[in-house]
Amino acid sequence: MSTVAGRVSAIAVVLVVAGALYGAVAPPGAGAQPSASHRAVACADVETLRALRPQLATLTNARTGNTLEYLVIGDGARSNELIVMFNGTGGILPDWPVQMITNSDQSPKITRALAYSSAEDGARSLCHDYRLVLFDYPGVGDSQGNRPTTLDSLANDVDALLESIGAEYGIRTDQVNLVGWSLGTLAALKYAFLSPAVRPSRIIRDLVLIATKPGGSVDSAAVGGNQAQCVTVLFDQLRQPNLDRRLKLDVEMDLFRLLFPYRGQPPYDGPESGCTARINPSTNAVDLSVTPAECPAGSACRKALTDYVLNRLAAPWSRTTGVPQNVYVEQRAIVPDWDRCSCATAGPRFNSEACSCSQTPQASSTNGGVCRTQTSALAPNAPVCLDCTPLHIRDRLTVINGRQDLYIQWTYGKALVEGYQRLLGPNRAVLVTYPGADGAGHGVLVQHPKWVQEQIYAALQGN
Repeated sequence: MSTVAGRVSAIAVVLVVAGALYGAVAPPGAGAQPSASHRAVACADVETLRALRPQLATLTNARTGNTLEYLVIGDGARSNELIVMFNGTGGILPDWPVQMITNSDQSPKITRALAYSSAEDGARSLCHDYRLVLFDYPGVGDSQGNRPTTLDSLANDVDALLESIGAEYGIRTDQVNLVGWSLGTLAALKYAFLSPAVRPSRIIRDLVLIATKPGGSVDSAAVGGNQAQCVTVLFDQLRQPNLDRRLKLDVEMDLFRLLFPYRGQPPYDGPESGCTARINPSTNAVDLSVTPAECPAGSACRKALTDYVLNRLAAPWSRTTGVPQNVYVEQRAIVPDWDRCSCATAGPRFNSEACSCSQTPQASSTNGGVCRTQTSALAPNAPVCLDCTPLHIRDRLTVINGRQDLYIQWTYGKALVEGYQRLLGPNRAVLVTYPGADGAGHGVLVQHPKWVQEQIYAALQGN
């Protein structure tokens, strides 16, 4: 059994370290707007992403009323093409692993950061060779949002963001690449689907998705396949209003440690995850059937977990405690909509059309996925994409995943790639699977940032 009392010392260690380090890394003027020159942050100035918060800019999209806070970093040494990064569920801008976007050769300051690992210091630096756009979803930090936010409205907001960057930073936005993780893969796919119908002059070159699925199940009895029940229970618990603060911390720590993944986790292409959970709010207890990854001092897990806490202590993200509860609930509602609905046509105003659902959507049918996916209650991890909507991208779709995957199945990413290989051609969609046995599923970018950066770089180079 995992209880708050049993693990309060671990939480305390993280929070004490976070509190002590926050004072050391927090620069003055947090939340300040960038200078009038609106220059992209140089790669050499990157230590941690949260330390760049004085450089945050904000944009209000008049079409939706949403405000996004964002950061533009990078030197453009190889290309001025933008790489737009879409966060996962509960993710905030500084959560992107810094060693997934740069190295110590181009960003020497990262060696001073708590999360730095010499073993993850690679030969590539995306922020040196390209320019990156990192942003927070509406309702996070200083971003504001009209409720509810849908994948359609978010695509509209990203379009306005790119228009603003082109005008304010003098960076061309006629060719962009998209990188998404988890929930962000759904947002990136939706943007790639809708944007060409509204902005045909803006070319989407590469679409790189880390841990994704096609969505659009046509089987009402088998929506989304065999999700890990333990993670589903913990996610659902976080949707509860007025959740006890200690229980919330306990659940969040369990979810984070399960990313690494849990001890003895089988490759997630079989019928069972072997992971269950029960919540007892009256005793503030989380009962897991498995043992999450250990996070001892000095481990990659502990470094990443402490960084996660530090990010949420820093303004402006501290103002909403990372992702606020109402935004989190919306994000969780988008996922089942994606699972059970599919949309065939991109409308002229960033609106998905011809959407159909196998079950009633929680938020909006327009959140639906890009394929119609056939699954079976008897074989939930053997999906087949029957029909995928055309994606007008110049280069290719790359899915990065691992066979150990708590949140979504490796087989669903494989089905997405196979669907687009049939539609676009065998070389236009590629599945890249982490080759090691040391745990790489949904959190592969947290566990192996150097390897993920290499795969993104290879995708952009067409290798």
